[in-house]
Amino acid sequence: MLVVYILAALIILFLLVAAFVGTEWKFEKSILIQAPLDKVWPHINTFRASNEWSPWISLDPNIRQQITGDDGSPGATYSWESDEKNVGAGSQTLRTITDHSEVTSVINFLRPIKGKADGYIRIAPEGGGTRAEWGICSATPYPMNIIKLFGVIEKNLDRDFTKGLNKLKELSER
Repeated sequence: MLVVYILAALIILFLLVAAFVGTEWKFEKSILIQAPLDKVWPHINTFRASNEWSPWISLDPNIRQQITGDDGSPGATYSWESDEKNVGAGSQTLRTITDHSEVTSVINFLRPIKGKADGYIRIAPEGGGTRAEWGICSATPYPMNIIKLFGVIEKNLDRDFTKGLNKLKELSER
């Protein structure tokens, strides 16, 4: 009987901690690119261009992709579907494009975990180059939001965003 009480107490503790952690999260990563805005902008202003440095596209050579609408204009949508767990399926729709400074989008993940996020990439002059900042804002439903305490989201996104931004840097500095 003592085991049942201990197990019940642990479950209650887990649920209480999850309730106080909050569900919303944001991740952001930036890199300094030794190239002017005019050389970086063409690599971020369309889905076709940003897929050249996407850290996820290269994970599945058989990924199925589709772009609808006018790529590089608000309302254009990129859809993907992959059997690879770390790629999954979903769509991303361009929300706003501010010439030579920012692209924002809404992302709908279907697999492996259903969810919605706001994404952005911003560029600005810094020194003799360009600072590129890539970010995502989302929420993890209760009680799964407890994973925030263990840094799982940050660890995975840091790895992927670093890979993508380094590729963006390489492409822009050519």
